Amino acid sequence: MLEFSRSTLFAAINLFQSWRLFVERRPVKLTPEEEDVRRLVFRDLAPRKVLQVLSIGSWITAETGERLIEHGRCVEGISLVVRGKVRVTRDERVLGDLLAGSLVGSALLLSGVSADVDAIAVEPVRAMRWEVGALERYVNAHPDTRIIMQQHLSRDLAGKMDTLSGSSSKTGVPNREI
Repeated sequence: MLEFSRSTLFAAINLFQSWRLFVERRPVKLTPEEEDVRRLVFRDLAPRKVLQVLSIGSWITAETGERLIEHGRCVEGISLVVRGKVRVTRDERVLGDLLAGSLVGSALLLSGVSADVDAIAVEPVRAMRWEVGALERYVNAHPDTRIIMQQHLSRDLAGKMDTLSGSSSKTGVPNREI
């Protein structure tokens, strides 16, 4: 009887492990929004990894006129614009527009200072938002994702600097990250 119990237990454990492997290896189907995020930032990550990154964030919708960053406040997270347009202003002067693929709050997050700009949705915005602490913990545990995020952040900041240097010569606004 004892031998039968061991065999049954062994078979149950093997069946469970086989089921777990099947679930882990089955193809992942991303929703259209998730696919947009993958196309914009994580094209080199497997769909399953993209879902992991998205699971630590939250989807937000900002209506026209809603502030994503407010002058004088610290940034607690960053948002990836998936659809829509966010206008960045300082003292009612337009510094630039952030479109699909842009990160809102990244430069302020890196500097650690309070916002000296406002980021306002000028049309309805759909974005993925990550809280700083959760994102840091995740990328520290997943170096492959950290590298991809750092590459996108670098491109994003370079694009912002390029935009500002172009508008700076026209408006007299000093070069500063948005």
